[in-house]
Amino acid sequence: MTSELKRADDRRSELDELAHEIERSPEISTVRDDSRLVFGDGNPLASVVLIGEAPGGDEEKQGRPFVGRAGKLLDEVLSQAGLSRDDIWITNVVKFRPTEPGAHGRRRNRPPTSEERAAFRPWLERELRIIAPDSVVCVGATAASALLGRSVKITKERGQWLEGPSGTCVLTTYHPAYLLRPFRDRDERFQDLVDDLRLAAHRNQHRA
Repeated sequence: MTSELKRADDRRSELDELAHEIERSPEISTVRDDSRLVFGDGNPLASVVLIGEAPGGDEEKQGRPFVGRAGKLLDEVLSQAGLSRDDIWITNVVKFRPTEPGAHGRRRNRPPTSEERAAFRPWLERELRIIAPDSVVCVGATAASALLGRSVKITKERGQWLEGPSGTCVLTTYHPAYLLRPFRDRDERFQDLVDDLRLAAHRNQHRA
């Protein structure tokens, strides 16, 4: 086994243990219902970590982040930015699907509450310490606000390097789900997201 493979295996073991700790956490049990835990996925040696707000229905079914419609669009964006899922680590702030009652007894997605975000933030910070990325890309204001601990306006702070926990370099940008909606300058915003992810990739080329 090469040293890099051993590093990856060791880091994966740390991440697996972290996921088990979250499952058993009394603090998490106070804000979680019976939804399936959806932990991070990707390259444990990644220099770029992408963070969303919470999994949806497709993610809950498959147990992986960003596998629904927004995830398919993310794959397209990553490809245009010269990246793939094998290059990065993808995770969410809240690691279960937040829901509320919908029509015909079905559950529907809702934004995570401030209590849920606060409960998961220490676990997210531990996840980032294990990965030790050079940069973090937060997609959407909810994820950025949860990580940075303050209000974030994507329209004003998108594409700017911000300081996160322990000096982590954080970039904020649009959530892929936002680009699923038809609006006038959708193509321009799509390119902004590509450019932001490319910026993150270029920042970390020295680790390649």
